[in-house]
Amino acid sequence: MLRTAIFALPWVAMAAVVQPAHAGELPRPLTLEAAIAAARDRNPDVRAAEARYLAMRERPIQEGTLPDPMLGVRYHNEDWKATFGESDFTYFEVSAEQEIPFPGKLGLRSRIAEREAERERAMRDMSVLMALASVAVSYADLAVTEKSEEILRENTRLLTLMIEQAAARYGVGEAAQQDVLRATLERGALEERLTMLARERKSAAAALAALLDLDNAAALPATTALPEPPPLEALETLNGKLAAGSPPLRAAAEELLRAQEALSLARREYYPDFAVMGAYTNKQDLLPEWELGVRMSVPLYFWRRQRAGVAEASFAARAAEHARRNTQVSLEARLADLHAMAESAQRLVRLYDETLIPQAALTLESARASYGVGRVDFLSTLTAFSALLEYRLRRAEESASLWRALSEVGPLVGATPFGEPLRSSP
Repeated sequence: MLRTAIFALPWVAMAAVVQPAHAGELPRPLTLEAAIAAARDRNPDVRAAEARYLAMRERPIQEGTLPDPMLGVRYHNEDWKATFGESDFTYFEVSAEQEIPFPGKLGLRSRIAEREAERERAMRDMSVLMALASVAVSYADLAVTEKSEEILRENTRLLTLMIEQAAARYGVGEAAQQDVLRATLERGALEERLTMLARERKSAAAALAALLDLDNAAALPATTALPEPPPLEALETLNGKLAAGSPPLRAAAEELLRAQEALSLARREYYPDFAVMGAYTNKQDLLPEWELGVRMSVPLYFWRRQRAGVAEASFAARAAEHARRNTQVSLEARLADLHAMAESAQRLVRLYDETLIPQAALTLESARASYGVGRVDFLSTLTAFSALLEYRLRRAEESASLWRALSEVGPLVGATPFGEPLRSSP
């Protein structure tokens, strides 16, 4: 299927610099699937998040490498005149020195950087899913606006026929003038709503164009109707997905692991670091000299520096644990809220499709026929017309609300707006 192919695309491996790239022209018309696929390649926030992750991925090898060695060259003389080999105190020396942290420190620093990179990877995935969700929400806003405009235009044409019918009956004395005036006023209200919807459509198109990194909304191709939403999973199932693959929860867990590794490193700072050195001295005609040496740092002020460092890292680890727990309960609460919104929208869409709209359509048809033969007044016909219009508009809005809720669920559980898991690069 198209959606499966879209989200199975491999992540493009990039070097130190991420080159901006637009994957060609957008298809016309622009479907929701195509918009989401385009956002994955074009959205600036997605590309920035990818670059941040690639940058962080280069840190572990740096942190796990020994410090650069020191090389030295020294010339010693006992007079202002440059001489060499004429005195025991004149010599030329070459030396080298390598600092060696206490065993285990480099490994801990490397693991801390790895945890930071993994946290950035989780945040990268979150940025991608948030961008895709924003595209789906903006697309839904644009689609419901266009659908509402279509419904209003259809009802404007129908109302024009009703006005003509009322005018004809008024012309032969079978209807009151207020029937024509009331219908004309209703048509003006529809034109007002159309004007407001045109403004909303421009705003939704501008938001979608920005997410797709288009220069302006005019470059956005025409869109199609919203596809059928994916089935809504049970809340228990979604909670399981949240625990297993939620990017914010993964980021919080990696931060906790990083804080624990930092605490271990802080405790190891009580131990001294070392440096090994060697030197060779050339005295020309005299015997050459060489030397080897070792020096180490002395944590003399451990009660002020190392002890405070351990306390700081301990508090940071405790804060990371509480932050992870807060993230979990906040995500679970947000997921329950969105699930309730999606369930409500789903039930309302079904109610409109199966009951309210068909019944309202039959009521309007019956009222128009009865008004034509004088059995009901025009107000009853106009009331039936307004009821059907409102039900159709609400149905369109609830369909968009369902898509909005499902799209916002995705970033919480690590899924795309279509409910498919995000496939990301390591």
